[in-house]
Amino acid sequence: MGLDPVRFGVLWCRLLSMNEHLSHSAALGESLPAPHLLDIVTRHTGATICVVDTSLNILYANEAYANWFKVRPKELLGRTLTSLYSEAARAQFGPHIDRALAGHEVTYQRQICNFEGHEVWFSISLHPWLDEDGQVGGLVNSALEVHELKVTTEALRAANQKIFSHMENSPLAVVELDAQLGLVHCSSRATEWFGWRHAAHQGDSLLNLVGDGARVSALRKAFHRLLAGAERQNRVEASFIRPDGSVQHCLWFNSALINPRGETVSIMCQIEDITERVAAADRLLHLAQHDSLTGLLNRGAFMVRAHEAVGSLDGQGGDATEGVVILFMDLDGFKDVNDLHGHHMGDTVLRLVAQRLAHVVRAGDTLARLGGDEFTILMRGKHSPQELQQFLDRLLQIFDTPFALPDTDGVQVTLGVSIGVAAHPPLPAQVDELLTRADHAMYEAKRGGKGSVHYAVPASA
Repeated sequence: MGLDPVRFGVLWCRLLSMNEHLSHSAALGESLPAPHLLDIVTRHTGATICVVDTSLNILYANEAYANWFKVRPKELLGRTLTSLYSEAARAQFGPHIDRALAGHEVTYQRQICNFEGHEVWFSISLHPWLDEDGQVGGLVNSALEVHELKVTTEALRAANQKIFSHMENSPLAVVELDAQLGLVHCSSRATEWFGWRHAAHQGDSLLNLVGDGARVSALRKAFHRLLAGAERQNRVEASFIRPDGSVQHCLWFNSALINPRGETVSIMCQIEDITERVAAADRLLHLAQHDSLTGLLNRGAFMVRAHEAVGSLDGQGGDATEGVVILFMDLDGFKDVNDLHGHHMGDTVLRLVAQRLAHVVRAGDTLARLGGDEFTILMRGKHSPQELQQFLDRLLQIFDTPFALPDTDGVQVTLGVSIGVAAHPPLPAQVDELLTRADHAMYEAKRGGKGSVHYAVPASA
């Protein structure tokens, strides 16, 4: 069956209008039969092409299409499209055909069995063509093999799904940023930890989301080093305030994705929650620095503070306006508490003494328990004799009120305190020397009468 001249002319005009490279071929069209010219247009497209009318009668088929059925193109003319395929195949493409005949351009993908019996992926396009009255006259059916692309795409999809699954199931939170530090992706664990809603915050700057201040300043600097190309990867600690107000400490492992021009195009962050680790380290540090009975600083921590205070005075010379004072305190009458009420109650009294002392010391002072019933206070800064005496008077006054023993039906004990004072200046700025002189001054206070104060003076005095 030959191609209807009217339909062929309409179809040919549509094909020419879609191919700008043949827009100049009027002379060629005059010298070659239209079907031959159509073959030239479609032969090297890489696609299988057939043209049907509204009854699905084949008006044209290129060589690539005919090869699927192991016939010559002219043997397909006049046959219906549906006669070439199985019932199962017709059930697959039938709805697409109906939609195209309704005037819609349709593109879909499906697997087709090739000559070797292998299922091959094709991208199929159905384009309705219009007759001289502007009505749908039929379809142009083209199919392009996309098997390798499909397989590659599916492999990438599977790989991405695997990576996504690993990200979602990882104990680490995962965050991806663009070159402007905008949030591209965050795992569900990241949204859980930081309180982000990915859909709401996608594109927002991570630095705006994590907040400002010293807690995240190191993180900001780490990101900028990656963006500047100074580093390919780095690690940094940062802490955040959770939505519930608690503090979360995190360890960030950041890596930069570099393009061929050496530019950082994205940053991948893997984040470990180290809150418990930090808390455990803080607990160990607290235990190492504090007296387990009273909660005050212990001797070791006190000595560190004292050396820091004295060290800060270096370079002030003889015109120093700053100084340090060490007060060495020993309780009067504490042995009687242990003898009469037991060491357990003695421990309770030591805790009560520590509480009263803590209410008296000023901001910036260091209060510590050295051991037994010995306490010490480190004072730094400017201290006039009058100010120092006023502070010592307050220390003595807290012992004017007896200490009530818990669970004893109102039993009270009365204690006093003897205080030795060593100050720089005038004494040398050496911590061990100051502490020793304050200790000796305390014993002088006891010999002079319990509940008193004695000042250490330079040896030449």
